Amino acid sequence: MARQVNQQNQWWIFTAVVLLSFMSTLTSSIVNIALPVMSRAMAVPTAQVTWVASSYLIVTCMFLLPFGKLGDMLGKARVFKIGTVIFTIASLFCGINLGFVWILIMRGIQALGASMTLSTNAGIITETFSKEQRGLALGSFGSVVALGSIAGPGLGGLILTYLPWNYIFWVNVPVGIAAIILGQIVLPKAEATTAGKIDAWGMLVLIFMAGSLFMGLILGQQVGFMSLIFLSLMIATIILLIIFIYLEKRAADPVMNFHLFSNIDFSLSLLATILVYGINFVVNIIEPIYLEQNRFITTDLAGLILISFPIIQIIVSPFAGWLSDRFGSHRIAAISLAMLIISQAGLASVNHTTPLLILCLWLGFVGLGNGLFQAPTNVLVMNSVSKDQLGVASGLLGFSRNTGMTVGEIFANILLFTGISMNLGHSTIDYPVAQPEAFIFGMRFTFWITTAIFVLLFIVQVAVNFKRKNT
Repeated sequence: MARQVNQQNQWWIFTAVVLLSFMSTLTSSIVNIALPVMSRAMAVPTAQVTWVASSYLIVTCMFLLPFGKLGDMLGKARVFKIGTVIFTIASLFCGINLGFVWILIMRGIQALGASMTLSTNAGIITETFSKEQRGLALGSFGSVVALGSIAGPGLGGLILTYLPWNYIFWVNVPVGIAAIILGQIVLPKAEATTAGKIDAWGMLVLIFMAGSLFMGLILGQQVGFMSLIFLSLMIATIILLIIFIYLEKRAADPVMNFHLFSNIDFSLSLLATILVYGINFVVNIIEPIYLEQNRFITTDLAGLILISFPIIQIIVSPFAGWLSDRFGSHRIAAISLAMLIISQAGLASVNHTTPLLILCLWLGFVGLGNGLFQAPTNVLVMNSVSKDQLGVASGLLGFSRNTGMTVGEIFANILLFTGISMNLGHSTIDYPVAQPEAFIFGMRFTFWITTAIFVLLFIVQVAVNFKRKNT
């Protein structure tokens, strides 16, 4: 009966889940454009106000996996509904200017609610849709989440043109209320849950470990990756990881079942998610510098060029889900990696005189590869686990995305300036104004590295598919 009810309401359930997932992703990017305005309004330095954005990422990543496990134990829809309420109320209070500390606290609470929704959304969709429709549903879901990540700067700029910065947060409130009402109507009131004692110590160590990791990565970008604070946080992360593994192997009902990683589809898809999201951020960081500082293209035209590949991704993702349902996720995942190899090799060939139409072609392949990648990868992860592990799998998907974006931002700068320094013959961390050809060398060096990464990933994917057919 539950399945029949879900099938009758499945696209309404999908809408309720996607609404909050969209806003949770949007609010992580929309705030960046408002940071200078908020800095002036609250009379705090720009370097300090950036923690309004960073704190959201850190807290979200800290709680994704614990809430994924709680979703399996207590009910994914229940955790999602509570997260929706917390996120909406916190968004309202984020827009009330009671000082920097107040905003920071409310932003953390907002991230707590977001992590409850982001750790259960894919699990709810997987349970709601049959295997024959799961690719289409997860592909459409990936498309909307991608829209949230790219719509932030544009929507934020539009809001700031006509309204105070407070509305950057208040835009979440009406959407959150709609999601709350719709969720109460269509999401299941009673769910199948798993019995077991909550692994409190495991969850606590996992929270601190994720916090230490992402705090270290963010501070490393600001103060240097050889600084004492970065090295201390990385050492703390490793120690906490060892403690976590020790606790989990002895827990009756662990937060993380390490046997999940013995499934090659599960492990390879999560690794691919980290790499693809990371390299996306490499493209997002390097190409604006190339267009604006190397080619002297206006900001508005550069924005139009760069928004082309996310739009292609959004259009392609649902179609990729349909293809996954029809032809199999493994085949479509391999094709997506082939498209991404072409995109990176193409970007590695770009120089001062490359026609913008050719650049748009290579960016189009980025969007095409990403669009084809989302649905089959999500399906492979979610189909690799039993029903009582869907929350954990959903949390790991979210964690992999955020890890990829953070690591990609770091390595974009490392690879780019390594290449520039190689060309100049001395170390630098600034754009070489007097020698723009050094930037081209650094950019091409970076994209040849990302091409090699995708080639290796493609070989592994094809080898796994070949082995599976022979087995």
